Amino acid sequence: MISCLTVTQSGRLSELARAISCFLGQTLTPRELVIVHDGDTDFNHAIQKILGSDYNDNLFQVHAAPSGLTLGELRNIAVKLARHPLVCQWDDDDLYHPRRLEIQYAYLKIQNADFCFLTDQLHLFEDDRLLFWDDWNAESPPMNLIQGTLMGNKSLLGQYPALIRGEDTPVVMDLVRRGHKIAALAGMGWIYIYIYTGKNAWDREHHLAISTWKHLPGDRLKAQIALLGARLSEYPTTIGPVSIPCEEHLLELHIGLQ
Repeated sequence: MISCLTVTQSGRLSELARAISCFLGQTLTPRELVIVHDGDTDFNHAIQKILGSDYNDNLFQVHAAPSGLTLGELRNIAVKLARHPLVCQWDDDDLYHPRRLEIQYAYLKIQNADFCFLTDQLHLFEDDRLLFWDDWNAESPPMNLIQGTLMGNKSLLGQYPALIRGEDTPVVMDLVRRGHKIAALAGMGWIYIYIYTGKNAWDREHHLAISTWKHLPGDRLKAQIALLGARLSEYPTTIGPVSIPCEEHLLELHIGLQ
């Protein structure tokens, strides 16, 4: 049904292990995880070791690409390898609720759409344990679509440009230009955690600018705190206690995570 697509590289094994754990915890089947990297043989073996007893050819593909390719080129390889009719971006440094695929797929089908994107997300800064709930509807369509949450029809997805970052913006704009029906899923930001790790393609200033402009205001955030705590406790991987900026103070969430 769905091929989740991950591009990774040497030095990101711990992040990749979390993304794999989130994939294994998904409620929706059938699915597969396509992992494309440009590392050496040792890195390829390290990925296989992470998969361990969970590895099987129906659930995973691990592909070593030539070195020197851009992020956009590596994404194109992942799309080509996908065996299911739908693809979903599954970045190695982010986290995904167990119902992420189930909820987004259901909305895609209800809307009879070609593609589906989230319009809000959680945004975690691992270095100082700050968590924001960002609402991208502060932007005008189609820039309200969170590009890294793409799910949709493989056969309708265009080529990613050969860019080292920012490669997904031209793809989304092309989907709009070609008139494909796009479902914008709002109010479900807890199913996806966008993480600043210090190893991201974009720097900390870029991530801070997003949350500074788009974070939920205090009244909307406080109304979601109980829900947020409950949903975070359902993640299969740990992120640690977090503080949520709210007006002039911080709301503390102790999820019991490591």
